[in-house]
Amino acid sequence: MKPSVRIIHYFIALLILSSCGSEKPAYLKNFDDINNRVWVDKDIYTIPLEDWRVNNGRLECTGSINNMKAVVLTQLLNGTGNLAISVQMGAYEMGEKEGTAGLRIGLQDQTENNIKSLVYYGKGIDIGVHTSGYLFINEEKEQLPNGFSLENFKLVVGAEELVDGYFLKAQVEDKKGNKAIIETEVKELKGGISMVNNFQRRGKSLGMPKFWFDDLSLAGAMLEKQKENSFGPILWSMYTLSKGTMKMTAQMPPIGADDEQNVELQLEKEGTWETVATEGILKDARIATFKLENFDDTKAHKYRLVYNEKRNNGKIEPYFYEGEIQADPKDKPLLIGGLTCQEWQGYPYQPLVNNLAKSNPDLLYFSGDQLYEGNGGYPIRREPGEKTIINYLGKWNMFGWAFGDLMRNRPTICLPDDHEVYQGNLWGEGGKKVTVEQWYDGNPDDRSGYVQPVDMLNVVVKTNAAHLPDPYDATPMDNDIMVYYSDLVYGNVSFGIVMDRAFKSGPEKVSWWEGRSDHLKEPIDSPSQLEKPGLKLLGDRQLEFLEHWVNDWEGAKMKCLLTQTVFASCATHHGPDKMYLHGDLDTGGWPKSARDKAVKLIRKAHAFHIVGDQHIPVLVQYGIDDYQDAGWVFVTPAISVGYERRFKADELGWAVKNRPEHGLPNTGNYLDAFHNKNYIYAISNPTEDTKDPNRYQKAQKRASGYGLITFDTEALTIDTDAIRFLADLDGKPEEARYPGWPKKFDNEENYGKKVAGWLPTLEIKGTESPLVKVIDDNGELVYAYRANSNTYAPRVFKLGAYTIEVSEPESGKSRKFEHINSMVHKDTKMLTCVL
Repeated sequence: MKPSVRIIHYFIALLILSSCGSEKPAYLKNFDDINNRVWVDKDIYTIPLEDWRVNNGRLECTGSINNMKAVVLTQLLNGTGNLAISVQMGAYEMGEKEGTAGLRIGLQDQTENNIKSLVYYGKGIDIGVHTSGYLFINEEKEQLPNGFSLENFKLVVGAEELVDGYFLKAQVEDKKGNKAIIETEVKELKGGISMVNNFQRRGKSLGMPKFWFDDLSLAGAMLEKQKENSFGPILWSMYTLSKGTMKMTAQMPPIGADDEQNVELQLEKEGTWETVATEGILKDARIATFKLENFDDTKAHKYRLVYNEKRNNGKIEPYFYEGEIQADPKDKPLLIGGLTCQEWQGYPYQPLVNNLAKSNPDLLYFSGDQLYEGNGGYPIRREPGEKTIINYLGKWNMFGWAFGDLMRNRPTICLPDDHEVYQGNLWGEGGKKVTVEQWYDGNPDDRSGYVQPVDMLNVVVKTNAAHLPDPYDATPMDNDIMVYYSDLVYGNVSFGIVMDRAFKSGPEKVSWWEGRSDHLKEPIDSPSQLEKPGLKLLGDRQLEFLEHWVNDWEGAKMKCLLTQTVFASCATHHGPDKMYLHGDLDTGGWPKSARDKAVKLIRKAHAFHIVGDQHIPVLVQYGIDDYQDAGWVFVTPAISVGYERRFKADELGWAVKNRPEHGLPNTGNYLDAFHNKNYIYAISNPTEDTKDPNRYQKAQKRASGYGLITFDTEALTIDTDAIRFLADLDGKPEEARYPGWPKKFDNEENYGKKVAGWLPTLEIKGTESPLVKVIDDNGELVYAYRANSNTYAPRVFKLGAYTIEVSEPESGKSRKFEHINSMVHKDTKMLTCVL
């Protein structure tokens, strides 16, 4: 460096260091008024959540892994001029390995500089100390003086804008006055600010030192306050409205024992807020759940959740989280946003979130994998204890932060799947438990059951599903694992909500091949090769529920089943290496006998099926005895695809049969690995090369996005659409959606079996929306159908005598006609039914 430049930098350094003490800070965080707790505050975001705490007036990092950070949410470097930062810090546990601690400033993300991106993906300038004895700014180092104490010292960082960059200086000084100074120049200095314990992002990490931080002070013209970036103390809410009952959860962070333990729910009535319920925060799941019965669903209600945060100085700071509970949309088509699979490479999914807001669905359906084990960039925890739960909550909170603003103003159905319980695949066996040792060290082909601690598993159920209608049968599974399967009626549509992996049998019961028991690599001659007595898909309890559901039509004109995955196998190539599998026993296509039973059951209600899980958008019509003789299922695109899947029937040379008129590749009739007859109407594979430094472009290439489903309960039609991750909804529609969509069909197509004959045409008086049930001579329901007019000609699929039941479920009025013979052709005579 030239002498004149050194002199200039010397005087700049003096100015910077003096300003740290004289200039009033724009931001000061000393933690003195915060009760001891894991969650820090609404303006500090910690990663991993379980590895930080406020303890006796200071912030402590309790973990010993790489890249643990506490990010300032509400102050960003976004201006010009100067900057002064100081923080008191020290090592309270040196650990077995050397480590680092200090500040990371100027956080930037090459994909997007949303604060939600910066906290996880932001890279910046690392400034701090190394426990081997030096001060550093990135790669530049300055030796610490002999006797420097790492137990308690002050780190001061100053910056001044130059013509073509920034002059940066850092100083550390311990209690005895030992100090070291380092300076450098940098080209860019914009973005976020964080405290960091162990800057390393890669490599072995356990056993690193633990540091504390206190008295964080930020000052200077470069700072820009962004109060709207705060997160908490009420993190987000989810609600449902069904049959006059409103249920809502308020998701809270891990507060302390001395914090307020209750949340209030208020509704606006004639311009004033009225408290209608107060509920305690569950100590495990950190949610407060509200249930209001006899709720007026004919109009919208503004609500707010109230949390009175207690500071340890006696001050109470009320916090309000506002939203709107919509009127039940019974007078218009119901639009559903179908979402699944949130791998964090696309986080915070901002283009998709913005488009979803434009699509403005009436109801959100998250079908599972709201998190993945790797989300957040830190490992999972399997051992029992509080940190196992908080580890989950830290990853779970990413979901709420991304979608909370959409969920606060519309009902949300949210189902957990396998990754929420930290298992890449799950065969729950009705609540079977396996130990961590069995999971890692036992037979790799015998992993059916749940590995995580039961208290954590139940937190997963509570956080995802506590706001759903009460379970049909709340009796826990084995080992006291909670259930949530139930039904919800909204917008004249009845949704059957099912746990499709919780009771499922494990593949080790039928596998005979080497390698993973769920990976079928060779074709089978007969489905019987993969069958044994007693194999389960949905389990007896849920089948009993579905029997009830297909017969219960109060408030409903159409039916829709919601599960996690598809009852078919619709992928041939898996993973980044495009590994070929003949079949995947993780899908709902196996066990076939149990699958057929479930598909036949939902067919009786003409139920459409919406699922996720597969990471590839697919629209399929199920077949049982023949192609297209059952209902339609929509596998919605994944929000952000991590593990890629593809269906390459054409490339594999499979014969093309019954290809749809659009002529798109890999569509038509296909017999899957388990001999299920699938009519694939539309499917969209990822691009061949999905690598991209831009995380959003990568998500687009991997066929990420969301689904839209419109139920028109007057016309009795269903319209589906599949929207790309980076769709321009204001541009050309064909570029915004995946090929093959939109696709619209009549509700009667959900019972696609070929018609053999007809019962007499009914002329129904006394109701405008009659429910017609056709029952065979064995007393078994053939189907139920809610007609949209006063005349209806019941179809039958086998000639014979039937019973016809006509009713209006809401009033209880009904009429039965027994021993009615079917005819090959429709009868011109009317059978009059007066209710």
